[in-house]
Amino acid sequence: MNSGALRTTVAVLAVVLTLGAFGWYLVSSGDTDDRASDEPVGTPTPVETLSVEPSRDVPAPRSEPTTEPTVEVTACDDESTLGDPEGTGETLLPDCGEPPVTHQQQRRQGLSLGCGGKFPVILYKSTTAGGKVSVCGRNAVGDDFRVVIKPDGTDLLDLPGDYDWRQDAYVADHDGTTYEIHAVDGSLHVTRGGATQVHESSDWMSLENETDDL
Repeated sequence: MNSGALRTTVAVLAVVLTLGAFGWYLVSSGDTDDRASDEPVGTPTPVETLSVEPSRDVPAPRSEPTTEPTVEVTACDDESTLGDPEGTGETLLPDCGEPPVTHQQQRRQGLSLGCGGKFPVILYKSTTAGGKVSVCGRNAVGDDFRVVIKPDGTDLLDLPGDYDWRQDAYVADHDGTTYEIHAVDGSLHVTRGGATQVHESSDWMSLENETDDL
């Protein structure tokens, strides 16, 4: 082969290699673009936004005013008016404002509606239209007692008493007049000259009823 033919062959090979390299470049760049386009595009992560409500003042619950019931205390409910049945400073029935007498006062003027002296226990008491009555016992048993009566318009009477179990009544006599205090309803029966007048009770208490409530 002469030199001219060799140069021609080399030139042809150079052109072929150049075209081949360029063609390989084009194919390689196309595959790269295709792979890039096939890859999934990442979606942006949403950012959570916190909504802050405006602060509001919550009113405190209103408390309703409590009204204490008014209890009217009468003389009969006042502890300072209690008698002394057992000598201990206490009693089961109040004297309702009638102070008990002392032993000396009993000897001089008799018992009061508040009892006292040797008969300190108020066994029964009643207020009627005809007067007030108290049954005063030597003790709470009631086997020895006196009947104290304050008829309307007359002086206080301190009388020895008996118990009539048939009528459930305390009985006392004075100057031809019989006084009966019926325990079932507190009524006062006054018998004079064969005629009996009944005075209904507006308020009565018995020692037995009081002890049942304790």
